[in-house]
Amino acid sequence: MTAFILVVAAISVLSFVLEVNRAQGSVAQYFSIWEEDIAKSLLVKQDSTLLDKILGQLKEVHSSVANVSVKPTEGLCSFQNNIPITLYSLPAGQVQVCYSSTDLALKTVTSPIFLIGVFLGLMFVSFGSRRELLNRMQEQKLQSELERNKEISEISRQVAHDIRGPLMALTTLTQLSHEMSNEKKELLSLAVGRIRGIADDLLLRGRSGHEKNEVAIKASKPAGDQTDIIQVADRLLKEYKFSYPQIEFTWHQHVKAEKLQLPLDEMKLLRVLGNILNNSIEAAPESEASVSISLLDRDQNWLLQVMDNGSGIPEEVLPQLMNEGKSFGKENGNGLGLYDARKTLQAVGGDLQIRSRVGVGTQVIMVIPKITAQMSVS
Repeated sequence: MTAFILVVAAISVLSFVLEVNRAQGSVAQYFSIWEEDIAKSLLVKQDSTLLDKILGQLKEVHSSVANVSVKPTEGLCSFQNNIPITLYSLPAGQVQVCYSSTDLALKTVTSPIFLIGVFLGLMFVSFGSRRELLNRMQEQKLQSELERNKEISEISRQVAHDIRGPLMALTTLTQLSHEMSNEKKELLSLAVGRIRGIADDLLLRGRSGHEKNEVAIKASKPAGDQTDIIQVADRLLKEYKFSYPQIEFTWHQHVKAEKLQLPLDEMKLLRVLGNILNNSIEAAPESEASVSISLLDRDQNWLLQVMDNGSGIPEEVLPQLMNEGKSFGKENGNGLGLYDARKTLQAVGGDLQIRSRVGVGTQVIMVIPKITAQMSVS
């Protein structure tokens, strides 16, 4: 608001000065036409009828003329100019012209220069106010996100801490159970291992900020120890086949290798693949449900595909589905699974792609870069 007042004040002064100069210029031009007649009247000093008529018409020349006198007087008016009158280069006298401040002010505020200036001033102030408002909103948003992240971090640490009690009980159960089959023991051990990994990951994430957590997570893993995608997929499929016997799970490995390492932490790969499998299971039909996992070799990347024959996703929903908080077809969906999966893959130079047709099924493709010599060294 202060800036707007200053701008209007500057424009007002400039416009007023221009109006004064315009009035003085019109009067001076008028006197240049009648200067000889005025000079003769002043020198002869007999009949003043012509002089009075000439001076009287000045108000018609410019409406701002308030008073005209052939005898200049100091302090007669605020705005004036004294015009010298000569005859054949000889001084004949002087005429004092006074201008009305009110009329000049009125002409100032109605002049195009003033109106355009005020309009530009309003535009300038409006732009500045809008930018200030946007900056304030952005600051509030960042502050809100900071507080939210802090709260989530505290919750994560608390959950990771509290889960260790029942986790220890499950670990003890796997060791003491003698009646359980070896297969069930293995599945239970896998589940316990996943829970322990999730708890450790939550603690690392909740320590002191995202960047520091990433460093801590990397530091917790021995150098050169990469994740074997074949082993992870095998372990995870065993667990899901046991938990969901009504769904047919298939594993197609189109790569001739017994072990295939990825530049991705094992717990992250388990979390990403697990979230994608959970989505497929939730979308599965009541009968003849199937989920297939395929591993393919494509140039510089490994492609890990998960396909299901579920209900599918509308085409218009797909572009927004991997944004944070966006979910589809889930009553209690929080929109974090695919968002986290894409974010995790992009962090190592990969990506997540989704293709789907309503009534046919969905295909989710994890694009994971191959390990290069530089990656192995780092």
